[in-house]
Amino acid sequence: MMYILAFETTGEKASVACIDEKGGLICESSDGPRNHLQSLMPMTQSLLKKNGITSGDISCVAASCGPGSFTGIRIGVTTARAFAQAAGIPCIAVPTLPAFIYNIEEYNGLVCPILDARRDQVYGGAYIWNKNKTDIVTAVAGGAYGIKEYLELLSLKVSEIENCDIMFFGDGLKKYQNDIQIWGKGMPVGFAEGGNRLQKAPSAAKLALKLWNEGKRLNFNEFMPLYMRKAEAERKLEANNNERSSYQAGE
Repeated sequence: MMYILAFETTGEKASVACIDEKGGLICESSDGPRNHLQSLMPMTQSLLKKNGITSGDISCVAASCGPGSFTGIRIGVTTARAFAQAAGIPCIAVPTLPAFIYNIEEYNGLVCPILDARRDQVYGGAYIWNKNKTDIVTAVAGGAYGIKEYLELLSLKVSEIENCDIMFFGDGLKKYQNDIQIWGKGMPVGFAEGGNRLQKAPSAAKLALKLWNEGKRLNFNEFMPLYMRKAEAERKLEANNNERSSYQAGE
């Protein structure tokens, strides 16, 4: 039996899942917010022990690599790398945004995840199944956008897809749902609810299995985070360095 272990730490709550080659899935999630560092490995150990799976049974370890919380991404990727290195197994980098298409797998419309990137931006993208539901088609490439820019790009794609329902996901809805409702007035727009709204390990695991079958595996040292934007601390450091360079040049 082949198992992929998948970590999801890019959102508020951490979760872990294990999927076999037939798509059989088990998972566990944290109840507390922002406790990824404390909860991830105990959850993993609990999940494997309860289901009679040893670390030696794991064929590959995957993690949602971003975008999302910078700290969360680092925790998930670092944990996956360490596990893979210790076990001598490959990694799979799971892009966070397209994994949302598995949150409501039977949905056939346009899946539009938006994560709050702060500084008046979202990490957003748009995805839809192909006709046979065998592949994920990217309608709007994942990236950091102003909400107006994102919705303009989405409008172009919606106009190309006949009779297309639209479903929004992600924590960006807390801030931008009203903007979306205004934009989507008269259109078949919906908003994911409950546990389907946010990132979750079962979805990351399902996408990881798809990527595994496509041969998209990495050595532990090749697995890198996908931030899509520089961290606030990095941005401020660059700004300070530029100011210092400008001052010195003017001396």
